[in-house]
Amino acid sequence: MGTNNSDTEDSKHEGKLAIDVLESILDSIPTTGLPMPNRMGMDAAIVRVDSEKIFCFSKVEFGLGEKGAADDIISEMENRASEFGKIIVIDPVVLFPPGSSIEIIKRVVSEVAEAARNHGIIVGKGHTETTSKVKATTLIATVLGSVNK
Repeated sequence: MGTNNSDTEDSKHEGKLAIDVLESILDSIPTTGLPMPNRMGMDAAIVRVDSEKIFCFSKVEFGLGEKGAADDIISEMENRASEFGKIIVIDPVVLFPPGSSIEIIKRVVSEVAEAARNHGIIVGKGHTETTSKVKATTLIATVLGSVNK
């Protein structure tokens, strides 16, 4: 059995993901609800909020990787937000330690996007990279929502 050199090289890479890898991940994330589709190279998401007041908060989770973990995290954030209003948009930043396989990266990012969609939350903007600054997969999720009137 031969090995795929590109997977080996990609797993040792630090920094932003290769364009071909990132593009396929982004293309799989729905953009319904965004006035302008969020794509690679955009530094900010464009969202529309139909309320006079919005809230914003973030959560950091170290060691993300177990199946179902993304859904649990988003559920926790929804519970926290319920005292203010409803989450509309999530901007997830997922950091992977060097050596993370492309398959794991795709699975985790897809699970975060799917969990958001299942909770009726739009993935507005995010960031994904490998970095030696983390020892385990780390999610930094910032949410924006409308305040109950």
